[in-house]
Amino acid sequence: MKYPSMRMTWLHTSASFIKVTCCLMLFWLSCGIVSAAPAVDIQLETELDQYLNLTSQDMPAASALLKEIAPKINSLTPDATKVRFNGLLIAELATEKKFQQVETLLEQSWQIAEQNQDPDIWAEVLTDHLNHYWLLGDKAKAMSVLDPLLQYAPLAVTRRIQYYAWNSVASFQAWLGKFELALASYHRAYEAIASDENPRTSVRKMHLKSSIAGLQTSLRNYPLAIQTIQEGLSISKADPNLSGFVVDFYLQEGYVLVEVGELDAALHSNQQGLQWARKRQDEYYEATFKNNIGDIYLRQRKLDLAKDLFEQSLAYGVAKQDKATIALTTFNLGYIQVLQGDYQQGIVKMQQMLKELEGIIAQSEVLGFLMEIADAHHFAGQYQAEAEVLRQFNQLSSDLFQSEREKQLNQLQEEFSAKEKTKEIQVLTQQNQLKEVKIERQKLQQEVTLLIGVVVILASCLLFLLYRKVRQANLKLKEANDKLAYQSLRDPLTGLYNRRSLLEHMEQREYHEQRIADPKLTDGFILLDIDFFKHINDHYGHAAGDVVLVEIARRLTELTRSEDMVWRWGGEEFLILVRGVDIQTLSHFTKRALDAIGNSSIRFEHQQLQVTASAGFLTYPFDGMNEQLLTWPKALQLADMALYLGKVHGRNRAYGLSRLRQPYLDIATQLETDLSLAIDQGLVDVVLIEGPTKDSQH
Repeated sequence: MKYPSMRMTWLHTSASFIKVTCCLMLFWLSCGIVSAAPAVDIQLETELDQYLNLTSQDMPAASALLKEIAPKINSLTPDATKVRFNGLLIAELATEKKFQQVETLLEQSWQIAEQNQDPDIWAEVLTDHLNHYWLLGDKAKAMSVLDPLLQYAPLAVTRRIQYYAWNSVASFQAWLGKFELALASYHRAYEAIASDENPRTSVRKMHLKSSIAGLQTSLRNYPLAIQTIQEGLSISKADPNLSGFVVDFYLQEGYVLVEVGELDAALHSNQQGLQWARKRQDEYYEATFKNNIGDIYLRQRKLDLAKDLFEQSLAYGVAKQDKATIALTTFNLGYIQVLQGDYQQGIVKMQQMLKELEGIIAQSEVLGFLMEIADAHHFAGQYQAEAEVLRQFNQLSSDLFQSEREKQLNQLQEEFSAKEKTKEIQVLTQQNQLKEVKIERQKLQQEVTLLIGVVVILASCLLFLLYRKVRQANLKLKEANDKLAYQSLRDPLTGLYNRRSLLEHMEQREYHEQRIADPKLTDGFILLDIDFFKHINDHYGHAAGDVVLVEIARRLTELTRSEDMVWRWGGEEFLILVRGVDIQTLSHFTKRALDAIGNSSIRFEHQQLQVTASAGFLTYPFDGMNEQLLTWPKALQLADMALYLGKVHGRNRAYGLSRLRQPYLDIATQLETDLSLAIDQGLVDVVLIEGPTKDSQH
């Protein structure tokens, strides 16, 4: 049932300030720098503008025009026009996968930039490199040109190049998950063309509006996303030259409305988008809207309507040999079979399509499909199979967490390499600038001497005015850094600590490396998972799910002491660290936690939602073991497996590991692979805590 989407700090001493200011002023004067756009061939630039206009109307005609322009590029053509032509040709060759020719053109443009040293040319050449490496999926090389591009983009004066650079930077930053930076870059792209009279300005503005709406959706700022989308719809509907954006805005609007639980409004948006797609004879968007409308009908349990639309979308996928569309729609059809009572065939179809999708989609997206299959097993009453799928879900979640840490380390290395590349470019630029300074020095010597006094006086005046603001500026900076530090360790929805804060906390534990646990001093880990949380989201909407998460976070916080800690572990999972407890005290505490969650219903609008939880718990250090032998990640793994037992055996209960019957090293493999079997074999003692009964719930 998947729904596709689409510092600069102030100087603190007067001597330092004057020195730096004088150096900068002298450099500008001696180099004679004046912000000016590089020379271009106006006729060729006009033809290149015509080419761009044709790309959105008639691509074959656009390609033919570019071929006509190619012979006109010669040794007399200004460098800026050569670089622009190369960039447009690179884009066409890349779509044809002629990457060897692309590399040749990129090298030619790079040599032009090194010889010319013009900020506009550098900005365009670096942007061409960024887009090419990103297209190839070579993140390291893309990162290596990002930093120098961020230096040259603000220096460019040609509006087209400013837009091209900042728009590309923003798209890449969004792909990296740096949404706030991307949003700022999109705004700079918009500022570059805000007052531009170029015929393509309206198209560029609309593209930016669509991109910004997508970012706002990624940041979960749904009201602002809807406002931006509706503004885009109003403008693009009224201008025939912008009509191609209408289907994109309707697609985004439908996605956001589903996310906030407004299914009827989402249905209307997708139906409007379908009409526009048919009007434009765009088969891809038509198939996409049909799939999305089918998804809404499926959520509303209008199975016959959903099935018909999924089959139409499937027909398109088969005709176009689109593996992703085929697998997704077939998966959805399998889910309908389950809901209609054909459990075995439907579940088999869903499992087969997930295998197809695993080779296409990201691993993080696989989690959603696993939950759909688990729901199908639950609907069919196949609770053991449901538990097995949930075990796969938990294992994949754990693997992705470790993989994400490795990605972060790799990204740090890539950013370091990028900075090294930036330094190399800076050195080359400085060398060329020094050569120019030597040539002009005699001519400008007298002017420089006369202006030194003026510079010192101006600098002193500025210092007097700015020094009074230094303390206030530094205090604001400290407050901002403190706020960022707080936000980096907290979950934005519940205000609880997040996973990252656990890593920092465990590194700061004041236990000695070889310390043996004292039962009086042990702590306790409790891992809780909300039962049937996905059903709450499906039946009442994600807003209801958020209310449940916030309320449970509040109850757990009130239950714990000031020295205890509560984390939102991910999704609907919570982790509690209870200080200075033994297994008996920890068992009592776990019972209180289950009761706190399950005894009282949670109010959402006019509904009373009855919620329970399953849990796994153990003391840490566990059973007198050295922490170096049984580390905290392994302890959490055992708690997770104990939680899984609670899920399998009916939910609304907790399993706790009290002690081992045999040395840990002898049974470690059995514990870490099949806890249930280890319990059955008498290798470990467990404590069962039952949650509140229905009679006690109110």
